[in-house]
Amino acid sequence: MYNESMRSTKLSPALVLIYSILTLIQLSPAPLRAWELAGDSIQAAPLPLVRQGIIHPVQSDFDKNGVFERLEIIRGQAQILTGDQILWQSPQGWNVRQAALSDLNQDGSIEAVLLVWRPFKPWPVDKWLPNGGRIEGFHNALGESCHIILIGWAKGMFKERWAGSALSEPVKTFELVDLNQDGFDEVITLDSSYETAPGPLADTLKVWEWNGFGFSLVSERKGIFTDLEITRSEDGRTILLTP
Repeated sequence: MYNESMRSTKLSPALVLIYSILTLIQLSPAPLRAWELAGDSIQAAPLPLVRQGIIHPVQSDFDKNGVFERLEIIRGQAQILTGDQILWQSPQGWNVRQAALSDLNQDGSIEAVLLVWRPFKPWPVDKWLPNGGRIEGFHNALGESCHIILIGWAKGMFKERWAGSALSEPVKTFELVDLNQDGFDEVITLDSSYETAPGPLADTLKVWEWNGFGFSLVSERKGIFTDLEITRSEDGRTILLTP
């Protein structure tokens, strides 16, 4: 809050106090909070004494030919590579913010899970609806919408294995982990709104699970969130950490 233009300005005690408080807010880290999935509900949990981070893989044998491919994001473009050879890359117009590997659709094969911003497209049927359709407002001021897209190997090529419509609430960040010990990952997201996205804050912590056709909401928790981390507690429970 202090810059060169303030050097010659005499501040009142009240303004000095305000500047001090704002500076402290900027420099003070947000308190860390812990959460866990209890049944179908996100509940507050004790902070683990030791944080045991979960390492996510960055490569997989997508086509099951014995050679591992790796997943990368370079300046907003996702790529699947073997060595220096690019086997697949995201289309122009996609801004890929985050990527991970998992079998989210439970088909027995690993897919690349992408968090994508791209130009908004309404459903084809919307052109015949008088009010523009149900997803008309699912984009920001730049006309961009947020999507979760799965890219995998099928019929001899990399292709979209599943692509969701524009999300009603855009995702700031996500994590993948098996919260309920059923052998499949759930999707944990921090969501915000199109009025503020993309931005530094989220207002909802959510847990999603695959339902056979798409993702169903398991539970959500309102609040103010800036980041998301997955760890293990001392007794082996999976804990969600949010500043």
